[in-house]
Amino acid sequence: MTGGRGLAGGFYLRFLGGAREVGRSSVELGLGSKSLILDSGVHVGAKTPEDRYPLQPSGEVEALIVTHAHLDHSGFSPALVRDTGCPIYSTPPTRDVSELLLVDFLSLQGQSGEDKPYENEDVMRLRSLERPVSLRSPFEIGDATVTLYDAGHVLGSAMVRIEIPETFSILYTGDLNLGGTRTLSGADTDIPPTDYVIIESTYGGDGDAHPARKKVERKFIFDVRETVSRGGKVVIPCFALGRAQEVLLTLLAHIDSGSLPPTPIFVDGMIVTINRIYSLYWSWLRPELQRKVRLSKRSPFDHELVEEVRDREEILEITEPYIVVTTSGMLQGGPVVDYLRGLAGDSRNLIYLTGYQVRGTRGRALLEGQRRLTLDEGEEIEVRARVEFAEFSAHSDQSGLIAFLSHIPGVKEVFVVHGEPEKSRQLSMKLESRGTLSYVPRVGERVALRA
Repeated sequence: MTGGRGLAGGFYLRFLGGAREVGRSSVELGLGSKSLILDSGVHVGAKTPEDRYPLQPSGEVEALIVTHAHLDHSGFSPALVRDTGCPIYSTPPTRDVSELLLVDFLSLQGQSGEDKPYENEDVMRLRSLERPVSLRSPFEIGDATVTLYDAGHVLGSAMVRIEIPETFSILYTGDLNLGGTRTLSGADTDIPPTDYVIIESTYGGDGDAHPARKKVERKFIFDVRETVSRGGKVVIPCFALGRAQEVLLTLLAHIDSGSLPPTPIFVDGMIVTINRIYSLYWSWLRPELQRKVRLSKRSPFDHELVEEVRDREEILEITEPYIVVTTSGMLQGGPVVDYLRGLAGDSRNLIYLTGYQVRGTRGRALLEGQRRLTLDEGEEIEVRARVEFAEFSAHSDQSGLIAFLSHIPGVKEVFVVHGEPEKSRQLSMKLESRGTLSYVPRVGERVALRA
């Protein structure tokens, strides 16, 4: 495919990362001698710098557009902006959350002894080049008209539609969730006719159909209730942005309804600060939650049973049952390492994974049945605690992705990214079987776009 279709007008896509893999998402849209970069992430489970960071762009970078703050989409942005001096566009919530996650990422890199692709000063330097934009408010970058649409994934997440007048249009979904969650409404489907779509495929495989959310919550609450009733403690590793808030609202809803006994919930890590950002941007939440915040004049996470952790050792000494919601979601660092060290050895306890676990992470190892984990500096622990998984997914499954595409008129071709190779391939084949031209690119591949 590379170079195989001619570079008509100099318009091309180059996949700098996140193709046939989950991590380091980054796409270069070439517009003649200049280019726009869509996301610039890191691969948290990669073993080498070559696989951890995106490739270098080939054109002169005119701007970076970040779909949302998760590190696999934003984690390399300070390095790209430092090296190119380009402005960075995102929604206001993404701007605010990104800064927190980027500083935290550098701290975790330092603790683990891994290389740092940039320094704290580079993160701070982003402020002068940030261009916050609202959803559905078109803006110009050179000859391109850019519009962001709600992606339904996490607070502030957006899809990016780029139109070159009288030439072509392209939509980059970033991470996409068509169905609503406890915190957010689903992705916007009212999108103008578009020639090309770059779509994620995290759960694009044939066997990836998500169970109904009520069923997921029912099992989750049953397992938590069973654990605390026998005197155990529940450790819930979460992504600080998105998953943690879903889990907290689920726990509180079931405590308030009586289906889960009143149990102390401790919140640790970056979740504490991001909860405050959710409260600040309450108007971005789903309408039902907006009404609740407006009427109560309180944060949706403000509850008598929820406590922010100030002394982790003190929490670990508590003998009564409790629940802790903490980072990081894939167990790669952060407070969860201390909770693993202190609680994973007790068979009465429960470790509840709640999100996608990238290959190479401790979370993936646990999910695949490994019960000896190597922590930082080579320390090994044995996991005797029960391990469970609940699919609180903020990504659409295969049927949801296909349904989303069906809402967009005029699509000529779909590029499938952000998925393990087999999942991306299966989604692509399904699209082809339905008459949609589709392709699964490789990292580094350059594909021409026809006007």
